[in-house]
Amino acid sequence: MTSTPKILLIDDDPLIAQLVGMIVAAFREDAYTLEHVPDYAGGLKRLLGGTYALCLLDYHLGDGDGLELLREAKAQKCPTPIILLTGDSREETDLAAMDGGASDFINKRDLKPEALERSVQYAIKTAQVRNALIAAQKAADAAKKAN
Repeated sequence: MTSTPKILLIDDDPLIAQLVGMIVAAFREDAYTLEHVPDYAGGLKRLLGGTYALCLLDYHLGDGDGLELLREAKAQKCPTPIILLTGDSREETDLAAMDGGASDFINKRDLKPEALERSVQYAIKTAQVRNALIAAQKAADAAKKAN
C-alpha cells in the first residue's frame, strides 16, 4: 500500500493554512496530505528531515523570512521543490525567489485552486525529472571511473 504524498506548508497565518488545506483537499488530479508548520525554525527542521513531495513557503514568516529559509534549505541540498507564497507583488521578490531556488512564486491574492494545483503538479514533475537526471549523471560518472 502506498502512502499519500505530503505537502509541507510553512506559514504563520492560520487562516491561510486553513484556506490552503481546503484547496489541497479539493485537488482533482492527485491527492496529498497537507502538514502545516507555523514558524521558520520548525519549518526548516521538518523540510530538511521529512519526505515531502513539495513545500509551500510563506515569504513573511513571523519569526523569519521565507527567502532566507529557501536559501538555507537549498544550501543544504534539500531536494524538495519549494513554491513561495506571498502577498508581495514586487518583481524583485519574484526574482529573488527564483534566484534562491524556488520552483514557482504565487501571489496569495491569486491563490486559486486550479492555478495552485497546476503549479504543484509542475513543480513536483520538474523536480522528479531533475533528480532522475542527477542520478543518471552520477551513475555515468561512476561507470567512467570504474573503466
